[in-house]
This record gives sequence, C-alpha cells and structure tokens, in this order.
Amino acid sequence: MEQVISDLKIEKLFSIKDKVVVVSGVGGLGSVLAKGIAANGAKLVLVNKSQQHMNEVAEEVKKYGCECGTYILDVSQKQQVEDIVAKIENDYGRIDVLVHTVGIAPLGPSLDFNDDDMRRTMDVNFYGTVYINTAVGRIMAKQHWGRIINISSIDAYTVNCIDDLPYSASKSAMSASTRHLAVDLAQSGVTVNNIAPVWIWTPMMEQRPGDYMVQAATTIPMGRCSYGEDYLGMTLYLASEASAYVTGQTFLVDGGWSVYRAFQYSDS
Repeated sequence: MEQVISDLKIEKLFSIKDKVVVVSGVGGLGSVLAKGIAANGAKLVLVNKSQQHMNEVAEEVKKYGCECGTYILDVSQKQQVEDIVAKIENDYGRIDVLVHTVGIAPLGPSLDFNDDDMRRTMDVNFYGTVYINTAVGRIMAKQHWGRIINISSIDAYTVNCIDDLPYSASKSAMSASTRHLAVDLAQSGVTVNNIAPVWIWTPMMEQRPGDYMVQAATTIPMGRCSYGEDYLGMTLYLASEASAYVTGQTFLVDGGWSVYRAFQYSDS
C-alpha cells in the first residue's frame, strides 16, 4: 500500500520546519500567525502593502532565529502579485505554504452602502485572494506539494453584523474561490482551505463603537471573543503533512458560536 505520509512521528507529521511560508498581511492576526510560524522553524516571507509594520514583525521574529524576507505588495493589483510571487520563488527556490490574511472591512448601512467601499472591498478581499492564490498555486503545482490557507470569516456564512455588507459579500466570494481552486489543484499535491474566525481582538475591531465586543462575546458559548493565538494551531495543522487529505474545507474556529442557538425559557 502506498505511504502518503513520509513520517508518522508527531514531530514530523505536524512540522513546518524549513518550509518556505508566505504570510500575506501583517495586521493583528497576520502578525500573530507570522510569529507562531517563525517560532516553529519555517523560513518566513512577509508580504504587505506598507513596509513599516512589516519591518517591525520581521525584527520581532529574529528572536526565533528565523530567516524572514519582506516584500511590498498590494494584492488587489494582479500584475504586482504575479511579479512579487515570481520574485519570491526566484529568491527562495520554492513556496511551500501561503497563509493569506489580507482583508479590509468598511462599515455602513446595507440599504445605502458606499459604492467605492464595495468595489475596493471586493478588489482586496476577493480579487486579491484569487490573484495571490492562483499565482502561488501554479508554483506549488510544479512542486507537487503546497498548502494554501485563506482567512475567511463567519460573516461569509451568516449575517452577524448589519453594517458590513461589502465585507460579508467579499468573504462569501472568497470561500467559493477557495473551493474551486481546491478542486483544480487536488491532483497536484496542493491543498486549499479556509479558516473562518469569529470576532478577534485586532486593530480592525478598534473601529467598532462602545461595548460592541462585549456584546459579541455574549453570543459565544466560551464567553469571550478570540485572540490571534486561537488560530495558530489550525494554521499549523493545515500547513503540515498531517492535513494531506484535507482540501476545499472551511474550519470555523469560533468558540462554539456556529452551533449555539440556546435560549432561556420558563416552565410556566
């Protein structure tokens, strides 16, 4: 019988040591995942629209002895994506894992949304995902191995915020593209999956007013909103050999939010 896993020991099965891992976006979640990936022995590559914060993260991961490259990239620009991904392949010789975290979330009423906000959100969240997934996917297909991990959202599957139509629509489209690319790449040894977070304590959420996050936490059985570290385990699993037969899936890491509809009632 063919052995599809090269080593059954847990330290090898879940290892990302020496793999070239590209993390796109170094915002709240992206920076946490980047540090966790660096701590586990990968060769880290950061791509981000601005240099300053990317440099800060690159400096922080030095304490793990991590080799870290940085590249300026606006994922909504197709040719720029193609050029930078090609440069990363040339500089590192391969790309083993993509962790794609880039996303924007303008807020506004659904019945009176801002047209520019809608188009920009689709450009970044949807088209940007397709551009970087396909550019990296072609390289991985040549290698006959690769892991693409997209950060989706619970907003792709339900309405939990009445003021984020552009974001929700873009994440729904992103989930569809993930499934399609998973099927297209399935026989090449490349997997494509989504992680769908619940509310995370990140700079993106700072634009929310008052006690928004406090009230959000009441809808989660675990009783709290999430932190970036809550998603590291799933990311490492999907980046490793352990997930070799898992593709086209969305993993809701949500503290039980997606299964919770309980309510109090009276016997009288």
